[in-house]
Amino acid sequence: MRIGIRMMMVMLLLACLGVAAKEKNATPQFKTAEAKHFTQAEGVELSPAFGDYFYAELREELKKAKLASEVIGEGEAVEDADAPQSIVVNGTITEYKKGSVVKSALIGFGAGLRSLKMDADVLRRSDNQHLDVVHVHVKIDPRWDEKTMAKFAAHQLVKEMKAALNTQAK
Repeated sequence: MRIGIRMMMVMLLLACLGVAAKEKNATPQFKTAEAKHFTQAEGVELSPAFGDYFYAELREELKKAKLASEVIGEGEAVEDADAPQSIVVNGTITEYKKGSVVKSALIGFGAGLRSLKMDADVLRRSDNQHLDVVHVHVKIDPRWDEKTMAKFAAHQLVKEMKAALNTQAK
């Protein structure tokens, strides 16, 4: 009985290591990815600095996700041969609700959280073909500052974008 359980644990460990090695050695899906500053819809009350924080965090998350071999800045040139394998990510922050620290502390269970909604377009650089439109709704603790909120939102956006592009590729 104990030998069977140990063997099962060893096999599970080897399977997990195999999956991790497969993900680690995965080749990027695109040559380059360009992140652009997101615009804010009318009525969204975020500071202008949030756009810069989000742009920087989006670039970092794209690098971490290894969705592309290279993440370039806004407006940088790409060789014509690489353009069909390159993507551009731009979008709009459509809604922001401030939340309430008091409600969050007293009620809990998700009450009083900040809410951030955004739509992101993923376009092929060569012909501006829409590869995907990602709708993200992030709920964030009201005590977090804008840098942390931008990091969390960028992480969630790239996670959903990667999942959508991977299912589309299969």
